[in-house]
Amino acid sequence: MHSFFRLLLAFVAAWPVARASAADLVLYYEERPPLMSRQGDQLTGLQGAPGMAVVQRAGLSVELREAPVARQVAQIARNAEPACALGLYRTAEREKLGKYSRLPVYSSPPQSLMIRKDGRLKDVHRFAAAVQSPCVTLALRLGYSYGAETDKALAEGGAKIIRSSDHSMARVRLVLLGVADATLFTEEEGEALIKQLGDAGAALELRRLPDAPPGEGRYFFCSKGVPDRQLKAIDDAIGASR
Repeated sequence: MHSFFRLLLAFVAAWPVARASAADLVLYYEERPPLMSRQGDQLTGLQGAPGMAVVQRAGLSVELREAPVARQVAQIARNAEPACALGLYRTAEREKLGKYSRLPVYSSPPQSLMIRKDGRLKDVHRFAAAVQSPCVTLALRLGYSYGAETDKALAEGGAKIIRSSDHSMARVRLVLLGVADATLFTEEEGEALIKQLGDAGAALELRRLPDAPPGEGRYFFCSKGVPDRQLKAIDDAIGASR
């Protein structure tokens, strides 16, 4: 009889169950140094550290889960559990899928243009000239927002756009190999990616353009199931840090 119960317990323990978090929130992040990196049960980086400080100040426990931004947005839209994505731009489309913190946790600088120094855009110093030319090919990320104003400029421009779901470095290599004329990164991320390439990075330039759309805030983007009191606690914590 005892053997039967031991076998039964072992069978039940092995049965697959739906994944659920015992924390107040699932907090989605993406490994993108220097913006965000995980160290143990903490996030570090320009966006990760202040984001983590906010949830701790708000008194919320979180389960960290890594995922690409497109998957984060899809999970938030499913509303299967209380969850937030850290560091997302505010867009009208996402407003329909979830809810944002009222205040940004981080303010990004404008997008810069990463080009080959000897490439088609070597003499281009205006954002409008780069995105409006049908002769230019831009490598951009699939399912990603570069900020509402930048997204609008890209959609209205005449440049050819190829979109990839790969990691940031994959788009850098498309430029390095001449497959694309340029890609977009904020200054802090772009400089870090060029540095990672070592000697090969000497062929690239991160060009800051005076007419680029202004930088925008990055917010907590949460599922509709996140209680308003928790979102208010997040906003209060952001406000207290200023």
